[in-house]
Amino acid sequence: LSDTLIISNADGGAGYAKKDFDEIVGYCRQHEHFLDVFHLNKKIKDRLGFMPAMQSKLISAVEFKYDRHLTDVILDTIESNLVDELNTPENHENLRRLRSYLHRRWVDIKPFKMRHLSVIKAIGCCESNHRKYTYRVKGQGKYWSEDGAEGILRVLTCIKNKELEYWLSSEFAGGQLDIGDQEELKGAVRASLRKTHEAHLGIHHGAIESLTAGHSYLDDFGRKIKQINI
Repeated sequence: LSDTLIISNADGGAGYAKKDFDEIVGYCRQHEHFLDVFHLNKKIKDRLGFMPAMQSKLISAVEFKYDRHLTDVILDTIESNLVDELNTPENHENLRRLRSYLHRRWVDIKPFKMRHLSVIKAIGCCESNHRKYTYRVKGQGKYWSEDGAEGILRVLTCIKNKELEYWLSSEFAGGQLDIGDQEELKGAVRASLRKTHEAHLGIHHGAIESLTAGHSYLDDFGRKIKQINI
């Protein structure tokens, strides 16, 4: 990687700072680390929940204008408006922590276009494609062994890269894999990846029979059960 530009992007949580990525990357020509914009905006909105009108102003100053002085001015303005019902220890603490958060990560917040890198776009491709894997692998009561999880991820990656047919027909150490009819193979793969839906019988309706005269407690109870909406 001595001649490679490495670009990393993370939410800034514990273990996901630039120094942590430096250890993973090792020696390279240049390493540019970015604080994920979604998590940056979420942090601002969460900390300024007590003053929604100032959220968009601060996001503009930080994310779009990348103006450190304007950011501090807006934070000072918010602090000066903490009066009456807004003047609580919790609000002061949220503002203090937000200011510290922005100052510590200011270098990582710098927008892509302002860094004058040798590439046009390189951030977000992994985040936007997570659903390609998570929708098939996670949820719906799925459980995987390590080998099984690796296998399905390799299949999904090959489909995404349009390389599945090539790898299935490639020669391996044990000889060429006999995949049979191509259309049949494609249909089997599509069927295995398709989300299945189980038919449900719906709500069962019941009644309580009573051998007593009408308008008894049991009759009233039975009528009320039939009226319940689940």
